[in-house]
Amino acid sequence: MLLDALGLETGSLQIKCPAAEIAECGSEMDGKRPCRVISIVGAGGKTSTMFQLAKEYAGMGKRVIVTTSTHIFRPDGYEVVLKDQPEWLERLMEFTEKPGGNILVTAAEEMDWKKGKNDNFPCDKAQKKLKGMEPHEIGRLLNYCDVLLIEADGSKRLPLKVPSETEPVLVPQTGLIIACAGLTAAGNQFRDTCFRFSSHGSWLHRNVDDAIGAEDMALILMDERGSRKGVNGRYYRVLLNQADTEKEKRLAEKIAGMLPLNLQTGCVRTTRTR
Repeated sequence: MLLDALGLETGSLQIKCPAAEIAECGSEMDGKRPCRVISIVGAGGKTSTMFQLAKEYAGMGKRVIVTTSTHIFRPDGYEVVLKDQPEWLERLMEFTEKPGGNILVTAAEEMDWKKGKNDNFPCDKAQKKLKGMEPHEIGRLLNYCDVLLIEADGSKRLPLKVPSETEPVLVPQTGLIIACAGLTAAGNQFRDTCFRFSSHGSWLHRNVDDAIGAEDMALILMDERGSRKGVNGRYYRVLLNQADTEKEKRLAEKIAGMLPLNLQTGCVRTTRTR
């Protein structure tokens, strides 16, 4: 299970939130209740990671709400409720009254989306995207679920990214941040593989035509200008995705060996999600 690979307690959500570092979090952050809000950042498999976690939590009998503070593609096969729909609150209440083991996807509204010139992934038809709600609105979703999973930044489906000054978009109640990185980034040029490198990656002291190495990925994952931006005392996990070959698995071990065993309050783990 991905929960096991990330070192998260299964069955009772017993990972505890740090008590004093995060303001405006109320009883969720008082150290007495399990941490229920997980934000996923970085690149290289955030959405697939989020839905895999949702399935595992639902399999444990939890009511799980999946949402975004930015944008995600509308997923197939899931119940979706949007804030701009008249029945918004009614459907949230219905979800709350259901037995555990269910997943609900929420967002502010649905948008038409077509592939743009800067989108570096294949798409041959128009798709729908879900636009996230404001952070204070997302926090209220805790009233309707056991676990709240949030995709907290975008990456244009590239395997690596550095955040801009406005990313990630974290709700105050976030108790755990999972940073994803795709191992397929290694060996490719920054210009083609690392989202926002040209505009926000100068601190890496690399050129756009340089090849990405294990050291670069480790630095992005552990630096507060990279994937650790906004952690501020929260629990933190690293997820190295796209380990489809023995070469990539060895790379994952090399990157993990460069990271501290404890990043703030969380352990470093590696795993594979499809």
